[in-house]
Amino acid sequence: MEDRLAVLLDIEKRAWEAADTRDVEFYRDYLAPEALVVSPWGILDREGILRDLVENPNEFPKYAITDPKIVPLGEEGAVLAYTVSFGGQTLYVSTVYVQAGGRWRAAVHQRTPASPPTCPAD
Repeated sequence: MEDRLAVLLDIEKRAWEAADTRDVEFYRDYLAPEALVVSPWGILDREGILRDLVENPNEFPKYAITDPKIVPLGEEGAVLAYTVSFGGQTLYVSTVYVQAGGRWRAAVHQRTPASPPTCPAD
């Protein structure tokens, strides 16, 4: 199981880096066809995720992932959960991975703020 944790954690780190650089091609390959992202701002399907990546700034140049855990879901699935911190924010994150054709792809990605998100003052 440690091997699966290492593999998925590596993929997850590459996803954070790709979000930071708006690497849409990485995300086209990374996301399963049925992929969803669940966040405090809503639920996006695969096309919505790709569109959001292009239209909205996603800057995560300095982030720290801590306390990663994995829950296997049979031979071809797993949930990776961890805490990530960046820019003064802390999030609890989970990604459900599915394996098809020997490749791991993200099917569901969920983010929960450790504290309620705040909006900048108008």
